[in-house]
Amino acid sequence: MGKFFLFLFLTITLISISACSSEENPNVLKVSKSSDEMGGENYETVISELKQRGFTNIETKVLDDLITGWLTKDGETEEVEINGNKDFSANDSFQKDSKIVVTYHTFPKEEKKDTDSTDRENSEVNDKTSNDETKKSVNEEKSESEITDEKGVEKADTSVRSNQEILTIENNEELEAVLTVNDTNDPIVSEFAKKYAGRTIEFDGYIANMMPHGKYATRYDILINTGDYGETAYDGPDFKFEDVNVFDLNLTGAEIPETIGMGQNLRITAVVEEYDKDPGLFFLDPISSEIR
Repeated sequence: MGKFFLFLFLTITLISISACSSEENPNVLKVSKSSDEMGGENYETVISELKQRGFTNIETKVLDDLITGWLTKDGETEEVEINGNKDFSANDSFQKDSKIVVTYHTFPKEEKKDTDSTDRENSEVNDKTSNDETKKSVNEEKSESEITDEKGVEKADTSVRSNQEILTIENNEELEAVLTVNDTNDPIVSEFAKKYAGRTIEFDGYIANMMPHGKYATRYDILINTGDYGETAYDGPDFKFEDVNVFDLNLTGAEIPETIGMGQNLRITAVVEEYDKDPGLFFLDPISSEIR
């Protein structure tokens, strides 16, 4: 009986010592969530919770890869890494000074510049609209006449006729003819651009090429061709959206992708700007782009 009580005493003592050792170690902390649970949360929330737990060595890693921010939100956590471990569970223990790297998504820095630029552009557009209205009242009796700019690009009176219907292949034979030409330099393309400058057209097309505009990371020059990507037949002009960001495209549709690029099929709605005969490009101003 004496041996039994001695064994019981020693067992209880060892358990107590072990428990006290664990509780008294302030350098060992437990995470409240798993790595999977942290993924998708705002990175500031993740960092705040880790600091509340007592972790002291927290760094951030930025993925400036967002374009629209519709599917992946600005500041959304991609992953959390603790001492190189990207797969951990809730209540796992780590040293309080473990190196923690929180990786999150955001927009490129240029995007903020674009926003400021857009505000300035909107102000300029308002001023231009006021001036255009004045010019329109002075020239309202004039018929449309051909204008040549400094580059020799032939243009027409571009007063916006918003009260007129959108031109499609169903209601305008000339647009149908333009969209099916075999040569982008066909004279009917230039004639159509001059006649319908300022009018809105709508057609099925796809992104044939998409390149950064100059030094910008979030502004693009986008080449649009008619039809569907991958078709063997190549018809219609080389349309171009110049110096636009993705927001300017006003993407619509049931399933809007996180990113867009070459090969994306779209239903284009845009305003006719001008046709530049030297590079053979038909410039449009996008209104909306429906994902097809």
